[in-house]
Amino acid sequence: MRMPGPLRFCALSTWLLAALLATHGQAPPAPAAASNPLSQLPPNVVQMLNTQVVWDNGFNHPHGPRLRFVKVDEVTRPEGHFTRYRIYAAGVPEGAAYILAAWTIGRKLDDLNVLSSSVYVNRKGLLLTRKPNPDEEDRDTVAQDAEYDLGVQAADGEPLRFVLRSPDNKILMPGTLVPFPIESTNKGCKLSALLASPDGEAILMEGDGFAPNTEVLVQGSSAGEPKQSQQSVDANGHLQFVELPYVLGKDAGTLNDTISTKDCTVSVNIPWGKGTYHRH
Repeated sequence: MRMPGPLRFCALSTWLLAALLATHGQAPPAPAAASNPLSQLPPNVVQMLNTQVVWDNGFNHPHGPRLRFVKVDEVTRPEGHFTRYRIYAAGVPEGAAYILAAWTIGRKLDDLNVLSSSVYVNRKGLLLTRKPNPDEEDRDTVAQDAEYDLGVQAADGEPLRFVLRSPDNKILMPGTLVPFPIESTNKGCKLSALLASPDGEAILMEGDGFAPNTEVLVQGSSAGEPKQSQQSVDANGHLQFVELPYVLGKDAGTLNDTISTKDCTVSVNIPWGKGTYHRH
């Protein structure tokens, strides 16, 4: 089982940001905050939120190719509880070695972990530790020693972000894995909450399945304090916004967001503050 190792390239963020700007266009601003203007946040925090949003949107290509993660099992070891996944990168050319890197919340972009500098794919896009043999080309799974076996730890609502790239940066495929999602579904609508930082100083909210090109009312509370905001739904029925849940005079609490329309009602709860981050 392979887990994020100690190898880190500070220069990795340089090529990643350059690739985002050159290949995928200027990153859009982060979604508007529901409770407080983002202008009140430090520039580095706004940049962090921007990058998370762009990453989760496929580097500004929402319908472009993404890494796909398939759960294998869960294992408990002396160092903790891990969930194991296979990774697929459909459409990536075979025969070349690729670099797989990971970005976790609470770390700067220049602290990306390089998990492997030489992973390969077969015709199915399955990530391997070596070039596939002829009888492994069209298989969804192969011998355990040949598959790239990803073992991760995460808290509820914690996103783990990965990118597969070629050494020349011409191929760049992102993926976001949420092992323990915080989400609510009802009558085709869905609302999800993602930690943007370990203690929930900022939370990314995403929704799908709402009436296109409309405004929805988001109601709820944070640490018992009532709150509400209007959020815009795009032409695809998708919405995305940032919550800043902290309440003056309180160190921790729970954020509740509820959207109720004539078509559906969805509601999520996510803890924030000191001592609320706990991996499974």
